[in-house]
Amino acid sequence: MRRRAISAVVPLVVAAGGCAPGPFDDSAWPEPRPLGQDLVTIRPSSDLDDPPPPRSFDEPQGLISLRDALAAALLRSPDLAATGYEVRAREAEALQAGLLPNPELAFELENFGGSGAFSGVDAAETTVRLSQLIQLGGKRVEQRRVAEYRARNAGWDYEIRRIDVLTKTAADFITLLAAQRQLDIATETAELAQRVYDAVGQRVDAGKISPVERAKAQVELTQANLQRERAVRGVAAARVRLASNWGSAEPRFDGLSGDLDRVPSPPSFAALTAQVEQNPDIARWTAETALRQAEVKLALAQGIPDLTVSGGARYLSVIDESVFVAGLSLPLPVFDRNQGGIQAARLRLIQSGHLEETTRIQVRTALAEAYQSLDTAFVEVRMTRDEVLPSAELAFEAAEEAFRQGKIGALSLFDAQRTLFNARRQLVDALFSYHITVVASERLIGAPLHGTSVGDDS
Repeated sequence: MRRRAISAVVPLVVAAGGCAPGPFDDSAWPEPRPLGQDLVTIRPSSDLDDPPPPRSFDEPQGLISLRDALAAALLRSPDLAATGYEVRAREAEALQAGLLPNPELAFELENFGGSGAFSGVDAAETTVRLSQLIQLGGKRVEQRRVAEYRARNAGWDYEIRRIDVLTKTAADFITLLAAQRQLDIATETAELAQRVYDAVGQRVDAGKISPVERAKAQVELTQANLQRERAVRGVAAARVRLASNWGSAEPRFDGLSGDLDRVPSPPSFAALTAQVEQNPDIARWTAETALRQAEVKLALAQGIPDLTVSGGARYLSVIDESVFVAGLSLPLPVFDRNQGGIQAARLRLIQSGHLEETTRIQVRTALAEAYQSLDTAFVEVRMTRDEVLPSAELAFEAAEEAFRQGKIGALSLFDAQRTLFNARRQLVDALFSYHITVVASERLIGAPLHGTSVGDDS
């Protein structure tokens, strides 16, 4: 009879078992921003049996373009991959939040081990009881909804990280491109300084000028060689920094294919501000506000007590009979009605509105500052390239010819030489400033500045 009592409860346990979890969907991943939208990005699989891609891969080699660098970074960035796994973990938490509470199976043995008629187990009562917590107030639905919104916010974190990887890689690419140009200028400066030194030496040997001029030329030559060495080290450091974006510590590419001199005129400030809503830091606040609203609903639901129902079978050894037992328990919300939790959730909902407004102000302010820098850099590039550099080149050519004819001394030739190469370095600095500001502006609007992808070399 005791076996019959237990077997009567077993089907209830089986029936109360939860259904197997379904597969994840990709609703937590937002639509990519226009910036780099056409590039394939790493997205971890939700299937744990599907191993992640190996860390070793064919790195970019030879002359690489900006698009090559961006593609490698988006596929192999360790930081982006880690953020992607956080999204998958949040999806798993949303799945967990929607599951029913497990039933509880209890076994009780009463009225045994006493004295007299109750000395053994002949008078014992055996009870097998199954209890189930029933969540009232829609708690499970609200828990699942909160977890889903947290997964969506994690998806926005991933999109923000994707944009950051894009812009950082682009900035590092531009930095290396400018460093290579500065190395070219430093090499040319050293070669010209050697040529001037040789010319001064010939005039000193001919007795036409003082040996002091040779010493001055030696100083200029030494400084030029030192500057070239610094430029070499700058290029080496920039190469490592660029390769780190795709998780490599040893760059295998030979050089960069890019046009640093391509400087389109900036679009209007109104055109940029019209796209600011595409900034992922702003766009994410729709999901963030929805999360805060869901947390308020969950806090209200948590103020409603849950019901526990139980049922089972009891075997009475004295009369060799089995009976059914049932129970019901409900906490009385006398003291704790989740008042503090509800108030905190409502305050955070109000807070989210202020934080969203703060984000908008910060992005718009940063965009205004970036636009001023962009416009300034564009004007500086145009004036340096069209006015300053041609004048410096003409002045140096004239000074070099005058020195050959003995009309000026070596000091005047050195001044003309420094002016020329300072103008060339100034142009590179202005070009670098322009392209870096373009990248910063694209980060702020979440879209290409000139209507094409940041990775488009056309």
